[in-house]
Amino acid sequence: TNFGSRTMAASHVPPMEWAQRKDGFYLTIKVPDLTKEQVDLTATSLKFSGESDEQKYEFTFDFFGKVVPEESQWKNHGRNVQMHVVKEDKTQDHWPRLFSEKKIDKQYVTTDWSRYVDEDEEGNDDGFDMSALDGAAVLSTSVLSDR
Repeated sequence: TNFGSRTMAASHVPPMEWAQRKDGFYLTIKVPDLTKEQVDLTATSLKFSGESDEQKYEFTFDFFGKVVPEESQWKNHGRNVQMHVVKEDKTQDHWPRLFSEKKIDKQYVTTDWSRYVDEDEEGNDDGFDMSALDGAAVLSTSVLSDR
């Protein structure tokens, strides 16, 4: 007899917002009340997983370009996970998209207009407001879990 044991449904890719500068980008992964989150950033990809409201969220995507995990950081804010990721080439033009596969960006990623600065205007501002990441975990090539 099955006594109502519940299994988790297939995992979902959460909605994301991003804004970039030449030297890096700010990524918000929009999952409220996330638990068991794991963030694994490598020079070429982001692996993310966690649970919220009995749903599992998970993805591994390759970035459009290379990043520097040791200089990047992330923090779970309760209603979302925010990341500041540093690009390896800090002088090249803005990336045309966040991830290498265009369909991933089209399906899951939108522009974070609250942090957006036009490429031509860059340098006239103070960069990203990093106060939301005070006390954030620094990303390295090892898997980090913020439990």
